[in-house]
Amino acid sequence: MLLRTGSESLKAPITQVAPLATSRLTAAIAVTVLTGWIAQIDLLKNFAPGMIAMNPFTAGGLLAASVALFLRQPVDAPKKRSVIGQLLAGAIIVMGGLNLLYRHDVAAPRWLMMSPLADGSLVEVNGVRISLSFVLIGASLLSLNWKTARGFRPAEVACAVTAVIGILSLVAYSHYLIGFYTTRTYTPASLLTSVSFFLLATGILLARAERGTLAIIVSETAAGMLARRLIPLAILLPILIGALRQTAERAGLYDPTFGAAHSATTFMVLFFAAIWWTTRMLFRIDTNRMLAEGARQKQEEQVRQLNIEKIAAERASKAKDDFLAVLSHELRTPLTPALAAASYLAEHEDLSPQLREEVTAIRTSVQLEARLIDDLLDLTRITRGKIELHLEVVDVHGLLRNSLEIARDNILEKQLDLVVDFGADRHHVWADAVRLQQVFWNLINNAVKFTKKNGRITIRTTNEQGRFVFQITDTGVGIEPEQLDRIFRAFEQGERSISRKFGGLGLGLTISKRLLELQGGAITVHSEGLNRGTSFKLTLASVESPKTASVSGSIADEGPAKSLQLLVVEDHPQTLRVLAALLRKQGHKVLTAEGVQAAIKLLEAERFDGLISDIGLPDGNGCDIMRAAKQRQSLVGIALSGFGMEEDVRRSMDAGFDHHLTKPIDFQELKKFVGTMAMRTNHSAS
Repeated sequence: MLLRTGSESLKAPITQVAPLATSRLTAAIAVTVLTGWIAQIDLLKNFAPGMIAMNPFTAGGLLAASVALFLRQPVDAPKKRSVIGQLLAGAIIVMGGLNLLYRHDVAAPRWLMMSPLADGSLVEVNGVRISLSFVLIGASLLSLNWKTARGFRPAEVACAVTAVIGILSLVAYSHYLIGFYTTRTYTPASLLTSVSFFLLATGILLARAERGTLAIIVSETAAGMLARRLIPLAILLPILIGALRQTAERAGLYDPTFGAAHSATTFMVLFFAAIWWTTRMLFRIDTNRMLAEGARQKQEEQVRQLNIEKIAAERASKAKDDFLAVLSHELRTPLTPALAAASYLAEHEDLSPQLREEVTAIRTSVQLEARLIDDLLDLTRITRGKIELHLEVVDVHGLLRNSLEIARDNILEKQLDLVVDFGADRHHVWADAVRLQQVFWNLINNAVKFTKKNGRITIRTTNEQGRFVFQITDTGVGIEPEQLDRIFRAFEQGERSISRKFGGLGLGLTISKRLLELQGGAITVHSEGLNRGTSFKLTLASVESPKTASVSGSIADEGPAKSLQLLVVEDHPQTLRVLAALLRKQGHKVLTAEGVQAAIKLLEAERFDGLISDIGLPDGNGCDIMRAAKQRQSLVGIALSGFGMEEDVRRSMDAGFDHHLTKPIDFQELKKFVGTMAMRTNHSAS
């Protein structure tokens, strides 16, 4: 990141600012000289008495060249601007070419020769060197963006030759080689002209430096940095040292022999210092680069390690999910025969009251155990964000009536005074009906559990600011003020004495709160303290009640249910035996299988009205049985699962099952579904 930024900040001054700066500086020199000739101010013609003055024709050509460079410098210059720059470049070529054509014996035409200034200073002649420089500068400006198929750029060569001509003149001036720029062989050329041509050549080269050979110089590489520091020094040091030497010799400080030795020594010392300075800078850059490379490798190693840890965590998470699923199945399955038998015996007419009470206790204990397993799994799913919600318009009053019906026996057993006031006019919400009923059941069950015998539970619904409000208040054990903030935390039930007395894991409220939040709801709690009761308030956004069409009839009205031929598939022997026995006592013909292959063989040999199958089987999946059954005959299917996960429900429904029951199975619930199955069979037969 730092290197890239540095490179961008470097290219901007060199490729953009430098061409503009050189063109403006050249234009300033040319305008100053032209002003001197127009106003006849000799000092403006040569900038120093005794120096060769710039020819006004040369000044005009340089001004035109500087304007052309200014116009052509932008890579994306407008077409009109670029065309004007090309026209000026063509005019410069014509001017230089005409001067070359009219020369005789390398001398300039008479009309270009000017008289000396008042102080005797000569005026330069537009001879071969100046004319050739104009032709080269004009050509480089004209072909600024052009290159051959192999990438050769003529503008670079033309500018390089012009720069060399200018440097030779500057070296001659610095070393006082008068004959080089005053004799007829070389024709006079002013110092200002040599500087201007060098500036123009440099500006044109840098205007497209990122495209040609000079791309190396402007690059953010070691070679580029080395070139940017040493090339200017290689050009400027001989010129400056030569000028200082000539100034000292002419002042009589030392003779030419000592001057030559002194100049050579000075050049070596300064150039060595420049090399040492550049080397130290490159060393720092390389050190920073190595540190950055080391940091990058360390970061990559950290990322690699994090990826390894992420993969390990994902595997551990999957293993945990698999373990919880297997644990749920293994814990639920043994409870099924106990719960099914207990629920069947509880309704047996010949059972004595004392034995019926014991059987009811067994049934309640098994249901509580199943509820604890569900709470643990629900908390895990919610925490890991893997719980699925099936949102729809739900009648909350209907869910509350169902929840109260479930808790009816417990309410009657404790002789609680139940006050119900469904005062909400808008009692439909957008929610998951199953999960919302789970919340209501938790709250009602807690109120019943923590309220003493003959206590009171009050349930009210209202509407406040477009939201449905449910409030349940009891006269139970209450909550201490310091415990209110902890009541929605997992495994919290207030005081330890409460946990020991009433049992449970303290997960119901945690699960309820998170389920509500996932559905856009909220829950709060209030209590005056111990033994002063508790009040929970639940809010959800209300929606318009759906318009439902009336149904003229019901399957339930089609007459008595008939005896069915059922296929029960379960790999747990005790569960299979109990379910089959109970269903036979209901008057149904039951065949059993413990695996997929055995079930399919029965399907091929017999015709069934219904299939009751466990999802997880040793040699396959209950869904495979349902698919095979659907291919052979029409029947109603009930899926059994010990996992209790949404994906199991969805998968079983996709396979063609009509209902899904989670173990342990309450026989009363199974009997209800089988009854529905029989009614559907009657309806189909009619």
